[in-house]
Amino acid sequence: MRTMTRMPGVLGVLALLGLFLLPGAALAQELKLKVEVEVVLVSNKGDEVSPPELQKMKETFQRQNFSYTSFKRMSQQSIEVGGKEPTEVKLPNGVNASFLLLGMKDGSATLRVTVPNQSAVEVQLGRQGAVYQRAGKHVGGDLVLVLNVPAK
Repeated sequence: MRTMTRMPGVLGVLALLGLFLLPGAALAQELKLKVEVEVVLVSNKGDEVSPPELQKMKETFQRQNFSYTSFKRMSQQSIEVGGKEPTEVKLPNGVNASFLLLGMKDGSATLRVTVPNQSAVEVQLGRQGAVYQRAGKHVGGDLVLVLNVPAK
């Protein structure tokens, strides 16, 4: 009989333990974010804009008084960024840019972008469109990372 009276008590303790462990299990599941990373070489050598979609970037730079005349896409890829381990992208200048998800709130994400020999920066990605981040020198110009969250 005593085991019968203890059984509901044990089940109650297990149920309470489950309530406390469930949030921990949900937190253990890492947040991930898909990010489109485009590497663009900008320079004043010529006036090439390749591909033509980079014309919008050129116009944005001109409005902000960055006087580059040439915009050339070097690479484009989709990566998945999490908060535990940085995700790396190889750049044409031989270094790796790394991305770490710091948090997500109200439809925007905060990423830490680290490029060797540059300052690590935190950027906000969300509904506002592309974020541009300088990524070092390369063949007489500058590399710029164009970061976007793809439309769902």
